[in-house]
Amino acid sequence: MRRAIAIWVVLAAASTPAGASADDPTRMRPLPLGGTWSVEGRDRHFGVYIPTQFGGVLTVETTSGTVGPIEGPDGRQRPNGQDLAPGVPGWYTFAIEGATSPFSVATSFVQVGRSARKPWNYYYWPTKSDAIHEPWADGNGRVDTVQVFGDDVLVATPGAPIAPGQDIVRAGPNGLLETPVAAGDDSTWFPNLYDDVTFQAADGTVHETPCPLLKYDLLYRSSARSWEAGNSQNHNVSRWPGHCLGGAVASILLNEPVPSPGSGLTRDELKALWAELGENHLNHRIGDHVVDIAAGPPVPGPDPCDRSVVAFHRLLEEQLLGRGVALLGNLRGFPPRGTTDEVWNHGVGGYTAHYRAVQERDVLTVRVDVEIEANSGSSLNNQDEHSRLIRYAYTLAYGRDGRVDSSRTDACDWISVDGDALFAPLNLMVVESTRWVGHNPYVTEANVRALDLANGGDPSHYAAAPPQLLPVASTETTSRRLALGRAAATAGPPRRGGFTRLFNRQ
Repeated sequence: MRRAIAIWVVLAAASTPAGASADDPTRMRPLPLGGTWSVEGRDRHFGVYIPTQFGGVLTVETTSGTVGPIEGPDGRQRPNGQDLAPGVPGWYTFAIEGATSPFSVATSFVQVGRSARKPWNYYYWPTKSDAIHEPWADGNGRVDTVQVFGDDVLVATPGAPIAPGQDIVRAGPNGLLETPVAAGDDSTWFPNLYDDVTFQAADGTVHETPCPLLKYDLLYRSSARSWEAGNSQNHNVSRWPGHCLGGAVASILLNEPVPSPGSGLTRDELKALWAELGENHLNHRIGDHVVDIAAGPPVPGPDPCDRSVVAFHRLLEEQLLGRGVALLGNLRGFPPRGTTDEVWNHGVGGYTAHYRAVQERDVLTVRVDVEIEANSGSSLNNQDEHSRLIRYAYTLAYGRDGRVDSSRTDACDWISVDGDALFAPLNLMVVESTRWVGHNPYVTEANVRALDLANGGDPSHYAAAPPQLLPVASTETTSRRLALGRAAATAGPPRRGGFTRLFNRQ
C-alpha cells in the first residue's frame, strides 16, 4: 500500500496557489518544527506541522514584525505560546505582520506530561547488612580484624592482602554487626529494615538509626525484625539490592504515608513497612508496558535500543500525559559506576519533550529530546530529596492520526542517554493495582494500614503515647532467635528489588 507522506519540497510546491509566483507573500511557506528559517523575500504566511494529537506548547518568534493568530487544521485560532488542544495534529499556519526583510522565524514545540498524583520519595532499604571492610581510600591493603563477636561472619583471612572496599566481617543471621572495628579497617552502616536502635561507627561514635521492624514488633508483639534479618540478607558486596520495587509501587499507588503519633514510627519507617509489603513482583497487576529494553547505551544509528522507541514514547504520551498515570520503571544504574545488571525502580511522574523536525525526512518524522522526572529512591531523614532526571533523545514517526506509528521502524533511532543514568531503562509500565503481601509473614497490610493516617488508618488507634523503644538485646530472647533461625531453611531467596519481566498480568 502506498503511503502518502509529504516532504518539505513537495509540500512547498503543493501549498503555492495556482498562478502564484515563488515570491508571492500570500502562499503558505512550510517551516521546520523546532528550527529557525531565514526569510529574505516577501513570504509572510508560514506553517508548521504538529504530528501529535496529545498537545503541547507551540511558540513562534520573529526578529521583525509580530506573529499573528495561529490557525489549526480545524480552523480554530490559538494564542501564540499556549498549549494546543489535544486531538488536532496537522498544519498550524500563521502570518508575520509588519515584518521587514530580511528576518528570521523560529518555532518550538514542547510537550509536558505530569501524573495526577506525583510519586513521593522513599528509601530503598538495602538488604546488605552492616559490614567491616577495607577502607575505600588510604587503607593499608591488609585485613586487620582477626576475631569476630556474636554471630558475625569473618569473610576475609586475617593479615591477608585485600582490595579497597572489600568486606572483612559481615553481620550474621541476627542482622547486627557486633564486632569492634580494628585499627586499619573501616565499617559502613547500611539502613536496613532489621536495624537496631543504634550503630557504633569505626571511631566509636554511637549513632541513632531508623529501626522500622523493631518498632513494628514492639507494636504487634511479632518477630518481623529477626525474620527479616535471617532471611533477606545478600551475602556479597553489592549495595544496590533492596526494596526499591516495593517503595516505587507504594509511591505510585498510595498517598504519602502519615504515621499515627502513638505508633512511634517516623514517616521514613512507615514508608519502609509499605516497601516491605510491595516487594513481591508476583502480586502486581501490570497494564500497558514496554519491557526488555536493551541497555545500550544507545548511540546514533542502528542499535538494539531502537526497537523500543515507539513503545517507550507511546507510554509517556498515552498513559502519563493522556491518563495522568505515574509509571513504574527500572532505570538501571547511576553514573559514574553503575552497571547494566543493577535494578533501580522508580515512580516516573513527569516528562518534558522538545520536538524537532528531522532534516530530509517527512513531516511525520521528528526528533524528541525528552527529560523524564522520577522520584528519589534514596530519601532518608530529609536528605537526597532531589528527583532523578534522565534525558533521552530519539527519532520516531507519527501516523496521520497523531499517534506514534509502530510500523515506521525505519524512523526509529534511540540516539543518546544523559543525566542521572548511563543506560536505556529496562522497562516502563503501568501498575494497575497490587496485593499488599510481601515476603515477611509477620508484616501484614491490615497492621501497616492501621498505622497510616493517610491510607485508611484510624486516628483514635494508637492515639496514646508510643511504646518504649528498647534495643534488640532487650526485646528479643535467645530462644526466639534460635527458633526463627531454624525456620530460615524454608525461606525464599533474598530479594533483589527486581522487576525484569511481567507476572500476574490480567
